[in-house]
Amino acid sequence: MAEGIVNPFPKIVDKEKEKRFKVKQMERALEYALDDIEREIIEKKYLSPNRIKDINIYPELGLNKDQFYEYKRQAIFSIAEALNIV
Repeated sequence: MAEGIVNPFPKIVDKEKEKRFKVKQMERALEYALDDIEREIIEKKYLSPNRIKDINIYPELGLNKDQFYEYKRQAIFSIAEALNIV
């Protein structure tokens, strides 16, 4: 931008930069904060284009209901921790 010219849309630019930063943080959290099972649960449950019920996910992963919910709880907590939410 030329000197003396003020960006007429600073909030829009800042919002886009903020969104890209949040996406990058989430990608890093998924890659580094979760183990393979936790990542697979989050991807199937929340990042899939289709709504999938928990009851359809845990047998596919070879987990029982209690194991599934423990992995899911830990995955959500790990993501929140990696994103400095908790």
